[in-house]
Amino acid sequence: MKRSLIFLSLILFSFQSEITAQSAGEGVYLSANDFISRKISFTNDSPGKRYQFHLNEFFKNSSIKVIIGDSMIILSKDSIYGYRDKKGIYFRFYKKAAFEILNPSEKILMYRNTSELGPPRNRNLVTNYFFSETAASPIYPLTKWNLKAVYGKDVHFNELLDVYFHFDDELTAYDNINKIYFLNRVYEESKIESEEKHNKIKEYESKCSIFNNDRN
Repeated sequence: MKRSLIFLSLILFSFQSEITAQSAGEGVYLSANDFISRKISFTNDSPGKRYQFHLNEFFKNSSIKVIIGDSMIILSKDSIYGYRDKKGIYFRFYKKAAFEILNPSEKILMYRNTSELGPPRNRNLVTNYFFSETAASPIYPLTKWNLKAVYGKDVHFNELLDVYFHFDDELTAYDNINKIYFLNRVYEESKIESEEKHNKIKEYESKCSIFNNDRN
């Protein structure tokens, strides 16, 4: 009887956890390009009309369900990019799992995903961090090793990773003053310094060319 009550409680919690929106901010991104351009679909843009957004996370369903008025839209998680919830938080579906996008406007996208580990009676919630090179790129665990593998051709960025980050857990540091993740600040710095170095080389080559022409 006790086990039945626990199961019933879990089901009720599941239903209460379904996202029911009353604001127009919630909706679906059908593709990576839609996410980049912030083109959101299936939103609650009609006040007073019934609107429900069901992720079906509790039963690990491979689809989501959106109810707008008398219409029901069922979308496969594999066929869409992600969604934005009623709090304005962005999520991306990748291999049927939902990853929260921490910095949707930054260059290197960073994500987090919470999962349960341990035996059924003693499960612990563990938060892991990930990244992708672009909105459409594969998602990898956020480690220096993986960053260097993805950005292997960006030599200066790889050098700065060793300068600024000694451990993987430092990669999630946030710059509260400039409102940007420090990893992206380092990436931007590497691009600026690389461009300055490139310009200096071009200037030097130009001067050498002029000098050689004068000699001829």
